[in-house]
Amino acid sequence: MLLKIITAVVALAVIAITYFYVDAQRNGACPKSWALKMIGATGYIAVGALCVVMTGEFSAFDKAMILALVFSWLGDLFLHMWFHKIWTALGFVCFLTSHICFIRAYMIGASSLTASAPEKSFFSIGEIIAVAVFVILFIVCMIKSKMNLKGLMKLPIIIYGIVIMTMLCKASILGIEAVKAGITPLCLVCAVAGAVNFVMSDFSISFLMFDKKQKKNFKLKLFNMYTYFIAEILLASLIYFI
Repeated sequence: MLLKIITAVVALAVIAITYFYVDAQRNGACPKSWALKMIGATGYIAVGALCVVMTGEFSAFDKAMILALVFSWLGDLFLHMWFHKIWTALGFVCFLTSHICFIRAYMIGASSLTASAPEKSFFSIGEIIAVAVFVILFIVCMIKSKMNLKGLMKLPIIIYGIVIMTMLCKASILGIEAVKAGITPLCLVCAVAGAVNFVMSDFSISFLMFDKKQKKNFKLKLFNMYTYFIAEILLASLIYFI
């Protein structure tokens, strides 16, 4: 019970610090905002680590999830650096890797819950359609909003969109399989809500980064960071259930 209370307190502290982080970077990234963001990032890793301790094991699913959280932490570290644009690119790569690790974790988790079922292909027809529809909608939004995307950035953004929508599909499947296996429906809520919040966060940050009219939108920045930290905390908590 004590560990559960500590985990809840850490999660709430991460959410609480979000406003102060966004407020600190009203005029751009600075050492204070960087420090606050990394405190929050360390918080969601702590939630994952505490869940590992509470389960008393370190399964393949747990390892993949912790690795995903670590790459997210590195993404936070590099993406917020203001010294040179190369750090932004490195942060992008870290987050892309994080999503791939999340996908791997979800597939491991789903497989462990359906060990007696026949092996499934990586993508079902439904998943392909879902990913394609959401990526097309994202591209349409980029065009309609007239985001300032240079030629070299278009392909990486589309690839990132495909990966994160795949992450959403795999998280949903994991949650559904967990409920089928008799695990509390709260697991499904954490999986789907966590993945959806991550998608909304990444969608909003694309406007902050590439739409000149939105770069200093404080409310949008708050939305971006609240959905992001909530996503990381919810996904980290899956370690406790799976």
